[in-house]
Amino acid sequence: MPGPLALRPFRPLARLSWSVHALLVCGAFLLVGIVVVDDYGAGPDAPMQRHIAARNLAYITGDADRLGGFKIKHNRYYGVAFELPLLLFERGLGLEDSHRISLLRHLVTHGFFLVGGLCCALLVYRLTRSRVVALFALLLFVVQPRLYAHSFFNSKDLPFLSMFMVTLYVTHRAFRTETVGAFVLCGVCMGVLTNLRIMGVLLFPAVLALRGLDLLQAGRAARSHVLVTGGVFALAGPATLYALSPYLWADPLEFGTAVQTLARHPKWTRELFQGQPVSSYRLPAHYIPTWMVISMPLVTLLGGGLGVLRVCSRSARRPREALGNTDLRFGLLLLACLTLPVLAIIALGSHLHGGWRHVYFLHAPLCGLAGLGVHWAGGRRRQATAGVWTLAGVGVLVTGVEMVHLHPHQHMYFNRLVDRTTPEYLRNRYVWDPWRISCRAGLEFLRRRYPDTTVHVPYSRLVYLQWRALPQADRVRLVLVPDDWAADFRIRCGKELPMGRREKRFDALHVGKVYNNTLFTVTAQVKVPDEKLALAYRVASYGEVTAGRLVANAPFDVHTYPGGRMLGYARKGCTSADTRPQFFLHVHPVDAQVLPRWHRRHGFGNLDFAFADVGERAEGRCWATVLLPTYAIARLRTGQYTERGEVWETELAGPLP
Repeated sequence: MPGPLALRPFRPLARLSWSVHALLVCGAFLLVGIVVVDDYGAGPDAPMQRHIAARNLAYITGDADRLGGFKIKHNRYYGVAFELPLLLFERGLGLEDSHRISLLRHLVTHGFFLVGGLCCALLVYRLTRSRVVALFALLLFVVQPRLYAHSFFNSKDLPFLSMFMVTLYVTHRAFRTETVGAFVLCGVCMGVLTNLRIMGVLLFPAVLALRGLDLLQAGRAARSHVLVTGGVFALAGPATLYALSPYLWADPLEFGTAVQTLARHPKWTRELFQGQPVSSYRLPAHYIPTWMVISMPLVTLLGGGLGVLRVCSRSARRPREALGNTDLRFGLLLLACLTLPVLAIIALGSHLHGGWRHVYFLHAPLCGLAGLGVHWAGGRRRQATAGVWTLAGVGVLVTGVEMVHLHPHQHMYFNRLVDRTTPEYLRNRYVWDPWRISCRAGLEFLRRRYPDTTVHVPYSRLVYLQWRALPQADRVRLVLVPDDWAADFRIRCGKELPMGRREKRFDALHVGKVYNNTLFTVTAQVKVPDEKLALAYRVASYGEVTAGRLVANAPFDVHTYPGGRMLGYARKGCTSADTRPQFFLHVHPVDAQVLPRWHRRHGFGNLDFAFADVGERAEGRCWATVLLPTYAIARLRTGQYTERGEVWETELAGPLP
């Protein structure tokens, strides 16, 4: 018969265990990730995250006497459990090119995201004993357009989501096996989770409460074992957190300060939400639920809703079972993990910005509940099973097709519960590409449009980050300049997009859209700038940096450029050890009133920078350029320093330039 003969090659695959199937699915997604990894831009937090890891590493290795050197004080409280191994991996491979470093960070972050998906499948299988439901939960976890894109460029929120899923699985395994080693591992995972994000501390009392319930219900002979396992968990969690958090080594009680600081993030932003500007300090109570409802795939929302109904209905009918050490109780834990953080954020008035990215970890319990809900709905009646699984399969398939259609802008995904057809509806109602990731697509358009021409684009910090993530050959042809008059083209994305007005001196060249909403624009300057006047701004190589006027001989020679507000640094025979110390640049204006309020007390503008963020290195030569402020400069001091003091410094007298 043709049917069985046609299926014969797949029989060995069908006989494999479900866990092997899950690994094969993750392996397939990993291969896809390797293929598309270079299509995604760089996250704006990546330089700060690398800097935090570098400062902590210097403190750990003894190169710094204290944990300091952070421009933003609360950065010392961000954990390094993910970033520090990533930095060591990067240095171990000897990577110095910004493009290769970006690819490594993208791949490792995405790989850890797939580990979280595998743990989601393992957890759901333990709860349902259904391999089909487990694989369905794995697909729900990974096939989430926004999170899939963030799993490449977001090394802050996505590792926490992945670790949250790992911790949930390890916690369930600990309560099922009841071994001391399993609870030690649970405590270690809890410490790593809290190190990645302070919000992870909420799981710690939840697990202790479950152990307390077990102690009350245990017989006399079993109580000692419950006490031991609960005790080792209670010790392993804080010990791991302490070991991974250098800021606690001098004062463990500083953890309370970290909780208070990061619970109410000091950064203030204003963004669009439902068509109205809202402050990050005064968000409406429905902010997180609304974002989740409109940016989650419908199949995930429906499955999660069924899971919530199943857990609540069974708990109401069987309260004794819900309090015992059962899978039903763990369903309640998933429900608590989904709802209590949102209630805590609302009650504490925590500060959020950029949509719901700070609570992406809620995707983990939602996928677990979705697995329970689909398993419950599909198993109630035989006639309903085919219908439920058809709807679930079609839902995942439709979401996957839409992911392919959106590539590489899956981070802009909205579901069909909002208007996706009216022009500019979404952009005028919700924060739109807050990280400006789409600026990379504008740069890539220019390289495709002008493959053999050097083009000049106005500098901005976020465009610069996307530029650094491009291959070296593209960076040479795309030169960033500080002023519009020196530019051939301009790229606008995110908040920089003009609202209903034409940009002066620039004509539209290309418009990128998602859901009929403008995502980025590339415009061409109407009048080509004077080549001689613009030359000083087109600094892309060592030779061009040293072509400026030499104003200071130092380990890094300092150059200025007539007619341009730029400072150049150059050194021959340069090694990575020469570029590792932080650069300081203190600009003293003629009139101190032009300084931002927080700089006036020092009397100078602080433009400190890391060479890895703005510099280039090739053939034993290092060079970097820094844009100077537009105000009149009386003098400036610059050099390099470490935690142990200054390496070198020089002072330049004005007027500059």
